[in-house]
Amino acid sequence: MLERSSVLIGVGREAGRDGANGQRRLRIGEARGWKLVQVAAFSTTAAELEQAVRPSIGGALPADVGHATSIGSRLLLRTGPEHFWIITRDGEDIVPALQSAVAPAIGSVTALSHSRTCISIEGSHSRAVLATGIALDLHPEVFPLNSFALTGLHHTPIMVLRSGATRFELYVSRSFAVWTWEWLTDAALPYGYEVEMPD
Repeated sequence: MLERSSVLIGVGREAGRDGANGQRRLRIGEARGWKLVQVAAFSTTAAELEQAVRPSIGGALPADVGHATSIGSRLLLRTGPEHFWIITRDGEDIVPALQSAVAPAIGSVTALSHSRTCISIEGSHSRAVLATGIALDLHPEVFPLNSFALTGLHHTPIMVLRSGATRFELYVSRSFAVWTWEWLTDAALPYGYEVEMPD
């Protein structure tokens, strides 16, 4: 198994930047320590898929697109009518169990951890920063905690998850991670930001 490495190691070493008033009101960083797997059914096998994966994930898959649910430390997202993302801690590998449970006639199991980077932004102005490039209403009454959406950032596909009151996580293809980081830090300049990267 190849070791996963961050594509942001070089660009994430800056200490941050002061805003127009000398303050740093935001925290931007890379979220690490997670794994991502997608399970998908065919249009006629969604019910079978959900029954097949239930023992492996410890409960039911989400019924609705757009709101993540938790089972223990696992975060479950229904990203489409027959598509689901399962986010786990880095030390947990549920892919073998899911692959054993999901027959090819029912659906597919695809590990996506190596194809995505998760960039976080947190602070009282995080919503204002994202609004400059993302065509979503991120007001907490419309987009509450654990809401997510597959959307675009200047034609770059991303998944936005509200993981805290003022915290958002952007799951982006590794190919566009550096570009997304540079866009985000540039958009955050008026407010100032700290960079928080794991060791």
